[in-house]
Amino acid sequence: MSDSLRALGVELLVGDGGGFELKGGDSDWLRAVLVSFGYRARISGTTLHVPEAAVERLERAVRAAIAPEAIIFDLDGVLADIGSRKAIANVEDVQAVAARFPIAVVTTCPRRLAESALDEHGFLPFISVVVGSEERPCKPDPHPVNFALQQLGKEAAWMLGDNPSDVAAAKGAGVVPFAVLPRGFGAESHMDRLRAAGAVRMVAGVESLLPLLPPHAK
Repeated sequence: MSDSLRALGVELLVGDGGGFELKGGDSDWLRAVLVSFGYRARISGTTLHVPEAAVERLERAVRAAIAPEAIIFDLDGVLADIGSRKAIANVEDVQAVAARFPIAVVTTCPRRLAESALDEHGFLPFISVVVGSEERPCKPDPHPVNFALQQLGKEAAWMLGDNPSDVAAAKGAGVVPFAVLPRGFGAESHMDRLRAAGAVRMVAGVESLLPLLPPHAK
């Protein structure tokens, strides 16, 4: 049905009993993403079945899963700890992501504060777009994520956050939601909240997201 998906090695076909069938790609990964977005999806052999879906939304979700055009990061708790003024991510890892994909930062901090923190820790040269709290409504509304995509001129993306509000905003914008693996006191309950919000996968941080990125250059 879709030449754009076929070019990515995935065929989207009308199923025998209605709905759609996806053939090709990593079925487990595609199913995880589609379930996060609220689709009912099951794997049968090498085919992924999606009983009900609007085809344009389904195609966009599949493209986001396997061919992101950009990466979006939350700031506080992902790249840096604003309160303690410490970096969390390594500059080298952010630079490596930026070499392959444009990066946006979407944060509930005021933009000037966010840019100051990003500059202080050496991240700012690798960030294409910064969306701060001035762009309302803030997360968990998808608006700031959609605005970041608009500023980047992209449609498909992955997002790494550390709170359910990040996950909700990403999902609402059709962006694949990853979450930072919680640690310390209350980690288990926070992990449950992230899962309930729809986080597709939890990773230690930017350094753990990097090897998961598909090999698509800018």
